[in-house]
Amino acid sequence: MEYVRGETLGDRWDSLTDADKTCVCDDLRQIITSLRRVEQDPNDTFIGSLNRQRLLDYVLEDRPGSGPFATIKQFNDWFSRLPWLPFPNHESFQDPWRASLPDTGEIKLTHGDLHRGNIIVSSTGPPRVLAVVDWAHCGWYPDYWEYCKAAYTSSYKGEWRNRWVPMFLEPWVEVHETFADYIQAMGAI
Repeated sequence: MEYVRGETLGDRWDSLTDADKTCVCDDLRQIITSLRRVEQDPNDTFIGSLNRQRLLDYVLEDRPGSGPFATIKQFNDWFSRLPWLPFPNHESFQDPWRASLPDTGEIKLTHGDLHRGNIIVSSTGPPRVLAVVDWAHCGWYPDYWEYCKAAYTSSYKGEWRNRWVPMFLEPWVEVHETFADYIQAMGAI
């Protein structure tokens, strides 16, 4: 671990021009693209923390059975049941949203908490991304998870979420709507 001199993107954001913001998003796209190129052993894929243990995402970590999971479908089945666990007869509940979570796709290395407070940029001159910090939620997740979590940490109608995040993360807008319904139903707002 090392100290990185700079300031959070959140602290500097309002003083940046649109051109500066675009440069920051370009830096982030390169960083995220590199991160997502890291691959698991193709003979041992899973969804879970880096050391093949339970998920450490604060939305999920205290939930029963939080991994690891062998497939995206297993993860989605588990995630989609979480809001209903406190209710009697939850096994018989017909979930209205489950079909909206894609069971196909790729498992990707994911930061899991990308927001402006976790992005360190240069303090002077044109902004450059110096570091992405707070890797506590990092792990192997379905490819849609990084976007859903980034959208979750920002204002629904905010410019960051709707204009800038799609410049560095593939938008999964419809999946995020389902994700948000589950998160709200779990009370993890």
